Amino acid sequence: MPQAAAPDTDNYDVFQLDWDAIDHDQLYVPSAHDEQLTTMASNLAGWLADGEDLICSDEDGSNSPDVEGEDFDPELLQPGATRLAQRGDTAPPNATWFPWPDKKTCILDILRHLPRSLFSDAQLQVILWGLSVLGVDNVPSTRILKDIDSALQSQYGIPSVRYQGALGHVYYVNHLPSIIAQEMANPRVRPHIRHYPEDAGGRLDQPWQASRWLYEIDPTIATPMICKGRQDFYVFEPMKLMDGTVVVPEPWYTKPSTPGSPSSDFEYWGCAWRAHPVVSDHTRGYVVHMYETMEVRASQFLLSFPHLLQTYRMDGQPDPCNIIGEYWLNCTTGLIETRGCGVLPWTLTNPAVGNRWRTLARGHRVLSYMIWLYCDDTSGNTSKKWNKHNSFLFTAAGLPHVMVHKESSIHFLATSNIAPPLEMLDGIVDQLEYAQMHGVWAWDIEAREMALVIPAILAMLGNNPMQSELACHVGLQGKYFCRNCWVHGAGADSSQRPDLAGVAVTNSDDDAHGSLHRDVTHQSKRKGHRSETMQDLVDRARCFLGANPPRTRQDMVNKLRSMFHKVTSSKGKTRYIKMKMDTGIKDTYMDVFVERILNHVKGIRAGSDRYTEAVSAITQGRPVEQFMSPVWRIKGLDPHQDTPVEILHVILLGFLKLNDAQKVELQVWLASFDITGLGIPPLAGQTLVQYAGSLTGRDFRTISQAAPFVLYDLVPQECYEAFLALSALVPLVWQPCIDNIDEHLAVLQVAIDHFLNCTARWTPRWFNKPKFHIIRHLPDHIRRFGPAILFATEGFESYNAVIRDHSIHSNRQAPSQDIARGMARCHRVRHLLSGGKFHARGPVNDEQDWLMPGSGVESLVNINIPSFRNVIADYFGLIDEPLTLEAGEFIFVTSRDWI
Repeated sequence: MPQAAAPDTDNYDVFQLDWDAIDHDQLYVPSAHDEQLTTMASNLAGWLADGEDLICSDEDGSNSPDVEGEDFDPELLQPGATRLAQRGDTAPPNATWFPWPDKKTCILDILRHLPRSLFSDAQLQVILWGLSVLGVDNVPSTRILKDIDSALQSQYGIPSVRYQGALGHVYYVNHLPSIIAQEMANPRVRPHIRHYPEDAGGRLDQPWQASRWLYEIDPTIATPMICKGRQDFYVFEPMKLMDGTVVVPEPWYTKPSTPGSPSSDFEYWGCAWRAHPVVSDHTRGYVVHMYETMEVRASQFLLSFPHLLQTYRMDGQPDPCNIIGEYWLNCTTGLIETRGCGVLPWTLTNPAVGNRWRTLARGHRVLSYMIWLYCDDTSGNTSKKWNKHNSFLFTAAGLPHVMVHKESSIHFLATSNIAPPLEMLDGIVDQLEYAQMHGVWAWDIEAREMALVIPAILAMLGNNPMQSELACHVGLQGKYFCRNCWVHGAGADSSQRPDLAGVAVTNSDDDAHGSLHRDVTHQSKRKGHRSETMQDLVDRARCFLGANPPRTRQDMVNKLRSMFHKVTSSKGKTRYIKMKMDTGIKDTYMDVFVERILNHVKGIRAGSDRYTEAVSAITQGRPVEQFMSPVWRIKGLDPHQDTPVEILHVILLGFLKLNDAQKVELQVWLASFDITGLGIPPLAGQTLVQYAGSLTGRDFRTISQAAPFVLYDLVPQECYEAFLALSALVPLVWQPCIDNIDEHLAVLQVAIDHFLNCTARWTPRWFNKPKFHIIRHLPDHIRRFGPAILFATEGFESYNAVIRDHSIHSNRQAPSQDIARGMARCHRVRHLLSGGKFHARGPVNDEQDWLMPGSGVESLVNINIPSFRNVIADYFGLIDEPLTLEAGEFIFVTSRDWI
C-alpha cells in the first residue's frame, strides 16, 4: 500500500493527505446510527430553510399550530379523510423513538414537559452542558429541541384556538374535540370510560348510576344507539320486537346481567313508546302513544329501522317512515293531551330519514362523552402577591371514581388573567355546540374502529363563589344566598317572596316581622333596620332549615330577558340593580352590555327616538340571548341544579375551621393521639394548630375523626356535641360506595339534621353562615350525581400548581396563550407515552392508517432502575396502582392520591 507523504518539517502545522492511499469504499459506508442522524439533519435543515418559524409572536398566528376561533375548521378524523404533508415528518413510522428522531431528543423533549417540573431555557442549557461534559455524543441544542417540539406539536398536538372575546379580551382555548379524540385513542384511559347510564337497582358508586345521567340527560346528547349483531338501533326510530310489536325507543341504559354481578357484566335495555298502526282510506302510518312506556332488553330486538323499511310491505304493515303524530297523557287530568289538534305532530326526528346521527355516522358507532367541567381562580405567582388567573379544566365523567381525579385524567381548557370566566366559557361553549351538532370523529382503540363522539356536560364544579358566578347568582352575601333554591338571605323581608315577573309580592297577613336572615349582632347597627326579635330569629331558622322552592333554568332565563328588555326600553341603572337584588340574579356577562347601554344613553330622555337609536347602536338588532351568559347555551344543563355542593369548601373549610379550643392544650392532645387503625401518619399538633388557616383537605378529614377524642373537656359541652355530630357526618359524606341509596340518604339526612340541631344549641349565630343551609342540598345532589367524592374538587385544586408552573415559565406577556400552548404540549407528550394512537397522513380507513409511538417511547414508562423512581411515569401519572373499595368502607385519601 502506498505510504502517505511525510509532512514538511518547515511547515509542520499544515496537514497533508494522500487521497490515493485511502480505501474509499470502506470510508463511506455509514453506520445505521450515522445514517439516521444524517437523515434527521438534512430534513431539519430543509425545514429550517423554508424560512418561517413556528414559534410566532402573539400578534402573528399564521404559521402557528394555534388558530383563530372564528376561522378554525377542525380536522374531522373520519373514514376517507386525508391530511396534507406537514413540515416535521422527519422520522419513519416504524422508528423505535417515533415520532421523535432519536432517543436523546425524545427523552430531553419529555423532560421539558414534565407537568410539575418544567425547565427554563437556562436550566435546559445546564442539563445539555452536563450531558456534553459526560461525553454524550450528538446532544441536540436548545434551538433544535424547540424546533422539533414545534414541528411535533403542529402535526400531532392539540391546537390552541385564539378567541377575541365579546367583552374585548383575547384568550386561548385548547381544542376540546381534539382532547376527546385523543382520550378515545388512549389505551390507558379508553377501556375505563362508560358511555351509557346504568340502572344498578339502588347501588350507587359511579356517576352513570345516578339519576342525573340515568333519567335527566337531554336525549339529543345521550348515546343514541346500540349495536346488536349487524344492526344499529337508534332512539326515536320505529323498530320491531320479537313479538311483532313496533315501538319507538328512548335513550338506552344498562342493567347488571344478574343481581350483584360486577358492573362490567351488563346487558342493554331501553324504555320504548308503543307505536300503534293506523290504517284507513286516507292514511297508513303510526301514532306514537308516549304515555305507554315499556322496558325492553336488547335480546328482544328483531328489526331496526332500515330493516323494517325492507320488510313492512311483506308483513302488511304501514310504512314506518309515516309517523302521523303522537299522544301525550296529561298528568294533572289523566286525559290524553291533544291541545285541540287531535294528534300532536311528531317533532323528534324527520320520520322519512330517521335519527340524524345514523346519517352522520355512516355505519359507525355513536357514543356520548360526559364531562365534569371545573372553573376556579388561582394565582400565577409563587409569591404571596395575588395574580389572579381564571382557569377551566375538565375530566371525563365516564371514568370510575378511582381514576377521575388523578392528575393524568384532568385536562386543561383555558386560562386568562384578564378575561372573566363567563367570557372564556363563551369560546368553550362554541366548541361544545359544534361538537354536539357534528360529532367528534375519533379512533376507538378498544373497539379498533372509528366512532362518532358527542360531548356533554354532566355538571359544573368549583367553589361556592365560582359556582354562583357560573349560575348567574348573586353569591353568598346576597338576600337570596342559595344558588339552588329561593331561601331568604340577609336583608330579605319575610313578608315578601320573589316574583319572577319582576316585582316583590307582599303578604299583607304577615307584615310584623323584619328580616328572616339578619345578623343578630350587626343588623341593629345599620341605619334604618331594627334589631331582630326572638320571633324573627325563629322564623329565620325555620326558613333556613325548611324546604324552599327550587330555582329553575327557565325561570332564570325569562327573568334575565325581562331585565334586559326593561333596561333597553327605559329603565335606568337604579331599577336594574334593584331587580338583581330582589331576585338574587347577577349575570356578570350581561352586566357589561347593560353598562355599555346605560353609558351610551346617559343624558338622553327615556322613551324618545334618540334613546331607541342609542340602544340600537349597541344591540345592533341582535337577540337578547347573545347578551346573556353563555351558560344558558349549554344543552341539557341547569346551572342552578347542576352545580353540586362542593364538600371541600362547604364542610371541611366551612365548618372545621371554626375552632375556639385552647391552642396549647389542643397541640398536646393532637400530638398524643393514637392513630392506630386509621392508616395515617402521626398528627403534628403544633403544625395543625399554628397553621389552622392553611390546612389541606386531608388535614381536615384527619381532624374531623380525631375531634371526639382531643376536644373532650377542652370546649363547652354544646360545642363538643356539635363536633361529635360533625365527626359522624364526615364518613357518611365521603362514602365512596353506597349499597342502598335510599337507606344511605335517610341516614345522611338524619346526620345532617342532628349536626344542625347541635349547632343551634351551641349558638344560633351559626345560621348566619350560608354554608349551614347549602349542606341541606347535599342528599339530593348525591342522588343525582353519585357519591360526593365524585364531585369533590381536591384534584382540580391540586392541579392549580401545574397552571402556576406554566405561568412562571412564560414571559408573562400573553399568559393565556403561553399556558394553553404549554398545556397542549404536555398533553401530547402524555398521550404518546401512554401508547395512544394518532392520525398522521393518508386516508383513514382502518387501524393501519393510525400511527403508534415507537416501542422505545412506551418502554420509558416501564423502566425500573433500583434506587431511582421513574420520574416520567410518576409525573405524568402513568403508574398503575389499582384501588378497589367495597361498599361501607371509608378511607382517608391524601392529596397525592387525588392527583
